[in-house]
This record gives sequence, structure tokens and C-alpha cells, in this order.
Amino acid sequence: MGDTSLDTMLATTRRFLAAEVDARAHDRAGCMPERVLEGARALGLFGLSIPERWGGLGLSLREVAAIVAEVARADRSLATTVGLHAGLGTRALIDLAPEPLQARWLPMLARGTRLASFAATEPGAGSDLASVRTTVRRTRSGLCVDGEKAYVTNAGLAGVLTVLVRDADATGRPSALVLVPRDTHGVEIGREERKMGLRASSTCTVRFDGAIVPADHRLSARGLEDAHRTLAWGRVLLSAGCLGTVRIALERTLAHASERRQFGRALIELGSVRHHVASIATAEATISALLDRACAHDADLPMHAGALKVLASELACEACDRAVQVHGALGFLEDPGVALLSRDCRVTRIFEGANDVLLVRHGTAVLAGHRLPRAHHDGALGGQLDALASRLDDAVFAARRLHGVVAIRHQTMLQALARADLWLHAASATLDAASSGDATRASVLALGARRALDRAGRALDRAEQSELYEGYEDDIVEALSREPTRVGACA
Repeated sequence: MGDTSLDTMLATTRRFLAAEVDARAHDRAGCMPERVLEGARALGLFGLSIPERWGGLGLSLREVAAIVAEVARADRSLATTVGLHAGLGTRALIDLAPEPLQARWLPMLARGTRLASFAATEPGAGSDLASVRTTVRRTRSGLCVDGEKAYVTNAGLAGVLTVLVRDADATGRPSALVLVPRDTHGVEIGREERKMGLRASSTCTVRFDGAIVPADHRLSARGLEDAHRTLAWGRVLLSAGCLGTVRIALERTLAHASERRQFGRALIELGSVRHHVASIATAEATISALLDRACAHDADLPMHAGALKVLASELACEACDRAVQVHGALGFLEDPGVALLSRDCRVTRIFEGANDVLLVRHGTAVLAGHRLPRAHHDGALGGQLDALASRLDDAVFAARRLHGVVAIRHQTMLQALARADLWLHAASATLDAASSGDATRASVLALGARRALDRAGRALDRAEQSELYEGYEDDIVEALSREPTRVGACA
């Protein structure tokens, strides 16, 4: 799809969202109205990523992300439903399934007459996907799936699920991806979960009790490797949802700060409010630059998508908190809508890989010498970026020398090293983006780069003092564990 066609699709989507979508009403009802889902089907939102030969629009990841971001401006629950279907739900089927299986399912999924889901998390295996206990084994009747999955997005709406399982017939604990139709005997969808946010999206437990599917429903024997590729699409589209959330947070905050008067003048004239507004604007610009960079790196998409997911979710949560703060008491009420933005956004730091876990994994990669790529940049900011990158190299060398191979046990240090690398990556992405576009956008991006570099410096401070922090934290936790009844006790 060319830029003109994408612009047309975005304009059509905006008109539909304005006419049919009321996020606060959906949140109160706790479900997505069928008329909204039907409108999304008619618009083609469930066929965004599905190839044209199967009835979809065949859009690129960048184009799908642009539309998901637009949907998120109106309703993050709807964006989650659409984005999960377009990414995690259908990606393995598109990339890995044999043609007869694609021919059976993809046309229905493109029309939205069936929706897709992805089941990986378990009660005992969250971000640690290598520990899944749901199994698949070969039988005379086909593949038999047994186990339980938790927090499965779209489960209540889905016609088919891609399930991450452990192969009970193989040696060791190799994983696989298996396609399981919802109407398979032995598949039980649990009740809808009561959630802090995203209340109009579907989240359920799914149980598999001897569920038999045909042998060709095994999508991959390289379960974790292929799951990470699928997760990369999911993380990019999750981040696109964060971008849409920040854009509507900025729009509402600007409107409120311009209209609301305090101390004889508009809020927007107050320095502290300007700081909040500028911070939300730089968050939007930074996420946008990172999203563009991730979509341009298909070969190493999983690494870029993981970095994007961590930074986009954290920046979006901060932006929503600033929006609430600028709105004051109104921000704590549901009617203005910024409280809903904050509630809906909070889970993005947890699902599709908890940020704490992703940071430890990325920090381990940094310790092993793997960095996110950074282009050379001229000027003062480019020089600061180079200096901080050199300082990161020194911190990694010092960690190896001090701890040796057991450095990977120091999670506080690993997370700090990861944050330093991620924020240097963000600074590089924003500086790249600042070289094109209008002057205002370039100024916002330059400020985003400055703030990213500041955060990278603070992360390096933390890495260099990690032993001190870990020592204090260990002492506190051990003392509280010995005497839990003293927690909060008065002296």
C-alpha cells in the first residue's frame, strides 16, 4: 500500500472511530459491542496484515502499526483486539503454516468472521516462556494438546488459537507452536477476567484437556525461535498502541491546559505545566522515531521490537501520568478520559514480556558484547552520545573484570546496562528523525534526544553503583523476611 492509499485508509478509519467508538462506554460495559466489531470487519481492520491472496490487505508492519496507532487514539481496547489479531494471532499462521491450512483459515480471519489469539503465558510460566508445561504429543488421531494458558487476549472472541507448547515426544524441553481451533473438543474457554484496564478487550484462561488437532496444525518445531519472531510483531503493534495513547493524551492535555485558568492566566503559561506538555510531546516523538526504526529492521526485528516495547510502554505510562497531573482533580475522574488512558496503558509494561525480564535479557546481551546499532551523529548531541557509548563500553568491561561469569546474576546491574543501551538507541533514533521534517518537529525530537541521553547517563550511574544498591536492597528484604509482622509497625 502506498502512502496515498494508507492516508485514505487512515482517514476512513478516523471517520469510523469518530462515529461508532466510545471508549468510556465500552470500558463501563466491560466488552466490545458487536456493532463496533462488525464495523471493524467491514472496514477491513481484521485483514490488515493478511496477504491479499487470502483476502487481506497485505499491509507492511509499518502500515499496520500506523492504523493500530490511530485506533488506539479512540479506544485502546479495540486497538488491542485488532493489534493482537494482526500480530500475535495470525503471524505464525502467515509465516509458518502449510498452504492448505492457510487456505482454510486466513480468508475467514481476513474477513473477521473468525478472530485469532495467541496463548503462551501459563499460571507457572509468564515471561519465562522456556518453562511452559502445556504439552503436545503425537497420537493415532493427530496431535493431542494438554495444559492451561492464562491471560489469553482475544480468547473469548477467538475462533482459533496459536498455542506455545512443549513437545512431550522430543528429548529435552523443545517447544513448538500448534494451531488449535476453538471448537476442538477438549478446549475450554474460561470466564472473562476483571481487569484494571483494557476492560473492553477479551482476556480469559484457556484449558486444553486432550484436545486433538490434525498433524498439519503443528506450525513449527522451533517453538521459541518462531515464537520470538511472532512476538516481535506483537511488540511492535503494542508499541503502536502506546503511540496512539500518547497522541490522544497530548491532545487532551494541550486542550485542557489552554482552556483552564489558574492564578489569573491559562495553565499553559505556567512553567511547570509547559514542562509536562513538552515531556508528553517528546515521548510521542521518541516512540514514533523508535517505531520507524524497528519497522525498518526486518532482519533483526526481535531485538529492535524488544527495545521498542520497553521504551514505548514506559514513556507512554509516564505521559499518561503527566496528563492526569495537568488535569488536576479532573484527571482523577473518569469522565474527562485521561484516567482511562492511564489504566489502559499500565499493562503494557507487563504483557508480551514483562519489562523487568526484557531488561535483564537485554543487559545479558550487552554484557556479551551485543549492542543496538547506532549511526554516527555530528554536533554536540552526537558527541555526547559517543561519549556515553564509550562510557557504556567501560562499564561492561568493569563488570566483566569484577564479576566474571557470575555477572549475569547481578540483575540490578544488567537492567542498568540495558537501560543505558536502550536510551542511547532512542537518542540515535530521534537524532536521525530530527534531520527531516519541519522545524517544530525537529525541535521536539532534539529535546527527546537530550532527555534520552540524560536517562542513559543516569542508567550508567546506576550500573556503576549497582553493588551498593544491591547490598542495601538485600539487607532490607532479608530483614523484612525475618520479621514480616514489623512491616509498617510504629516505633
